[in-house]
Amino acid sequence: MNTSALVSFLQELADNNNKTWFDAHRPQYQALRQEFADLVGAVIAGVGAVDEAVLGLDPAKCMFRINRDVRFSRDKSPYKTQFSAAIGPQGRSTNLPAYYFQIDAAGNLFLGGGLYAPSPEQLANARRFIVAHPQRLDALYADRAFHAAYGAIDGEMLKRPPAGFPADAPHLDALKLKQYLVGQSYVVHEIADDALAPLIVERFSAAVPFIFWLREAVGAPAGSDGPDPLPIDIF
Repeated sequence: MNTSALVSFLQELADNNNKTWFDAHRPQYQALRQEFADLVGAVIAGVGAVDEAVLGLDPAKCMFRINRDVRFSRDKSPYKTQFSAAIGPQGRSTNLPAYYFQIDAAGNLFLGGGLYAPSPEQLANARRFIVAHPQRLDALYADRAFHAAYGAIDGEMLKRPPAGFPADAPHLDALKLKQYLVGQSYVVHEIADDALAPLIVERFSAAVPFIFWLREAVGAPAGSDGPDPLPIDIF
């Protein structure tokens, strides 16, 4: 992946976020998107070695569109200024735990994973799981690779314990979470192009125990026998 070319394109797009400019530069976009698809494919192969649930995924089903959904936004800019992908058994759908990374116009790489917008059912399941199996979360936090890479689970948090849970419950901070996320940021130009995929795979591999814990904690969506393929494009 030629990250310098990608960041330059995204910076120009940020300055010219309109259909006329984009159509004139569509061949450049398509070439960069193919490079990004190759990067996503390499990451899938690497992570699939330690998480068989994502092995063999089609990179195209993991990549988010460049077009923004502007229906409910005051910002009517038609295009996103990042390339992004979510890698989970369901592809880019965000209703189940997934690995996520993006490269943006500021030249930043963000990578991590988790569950960005859990449903009320998933939140309830996770909180019950935390209370019923606190040792599972203890084991996650004791995992050396996870602790070194991420430290702890992050996300928006309630100010008070959720209804029905005492203030002295084990792992109270985790019970108060409204999201379950981990992440790290890097400056792209400080990473050699041939080192990019190995870095992402290494960091995702450190997140594998968290993703496994989260899949078990939240469970499958109601009425589903498996992953829901709906592509909820919020990134």
